[in-house]
Amino acid sequence: MTEQQPQIPKTNGWLVWLSLGFGILALGLGLTVSIYFYYHASAWQASFSASAEQQSDMKRTLKHQKQDINALNATVDTLSAQNTNATQVLTDLQTQIGALQTQWSKPALAHVLYLAQLAQDALWYQFDNAQAILYLKEAHTELTQSNDAEFQTLDAAVQQSLTALAAITAPNVPKIVTQLSELQDAVNALPLTQTESETTTKIQTGRDSSFWSNLWGSAWRGLQKIVTIKHYGTNAPHFITPDERAYFNARLCLYLNQAQWAALTHNSALFNSSMVDAEHWLKTNYDTNNAAAQALLQKIQALENTNLQPRFPELSPLITRLQQALLSGRK
Repeated sequence: MTEQQPQIPKTNGWLVWLSLGFGILALGLGLTVSIYFYYHASAWQASFSASAEQQSDMKRTLKHQKQDINALNATVDTLSAQNTNATQVLTDLQTQIGALQTQWSKPALAHVLYLAQLAQDALWYQFDNAQAILYLKEAHTELTQSNDAEFQTLDAAVQQSLTALAAITAPNVPKIVTQLSELQDAVNALPLTQTESETTTKIQTGRDSSFWSNLWGSAWRGLQKIVTIKHYGTNAPHFITPDERAYFNARLCLYLNQAQWAALTHNSALFNSSMVDAEHWLKTNYDTNNAAAQALLQKIQALENTNLQPRFPELSPLITRLQQALLSGRK
């Protein structure tokens, strides 16, 4: 009896092939994915490293920025403290300025006080009434332009001083000095009381004459040196020599020049005594019947008793009042 071998079941061939194909496809797909991840792993790793480095840089930057912010906050706090101190200092300065303004009043008042002191100096040291009036007028204008009603009382005091000064006739010293100079220039033309030698006139007028006239004058002067002419009798005239004539003129000019210097220094006593001496010398030695001598004598008499130091009103009360107003701050 024969043994029966087991029978292998028959399968369909296409299923086998289909399974084989899927297996090969799965193997290729896995291999492809493995290759893809293999080649891109380094790039991804580099990208991850770069991202980590950037994060580290950002952390460091944030840290520095935070430090800067802290420093700025500290600076702001310092500046705030300084600003507070500056505000306090400014407030103190404003307070001090206000106190000074209260103490010293307005700048116009200080200028008015300065002008009043200048006016007083012009009266005391220069006896210049006109200049003092100019200073007080400027002070009056300063008080008027300030538009301050509180200055009205001070302005009234200044105007009162102006009225008092205007009422005084001060001597015009430059005019007096000029008149005295004109009188000195006219002295040489005055005739003397005593008789002058005709030779003097001939000699003086012969300077502009011809050669022969000058020659004759020289010969006549030489003859005078060796010939002496004497007059006998009670009525014999005395002829004035050129030296005597020069002496009379020089002394009269000396009195007038001394009066001129006294006028410049406002010395009334010396001025009046010099003018009296000039008048006496003129009457004694010059012919006052002559028109020129009479005119000069009248001018000398008109200048006599000139008061070169008039009594000016005191400006001290006005200056004291201005000082008190300036120091107290009340006008």
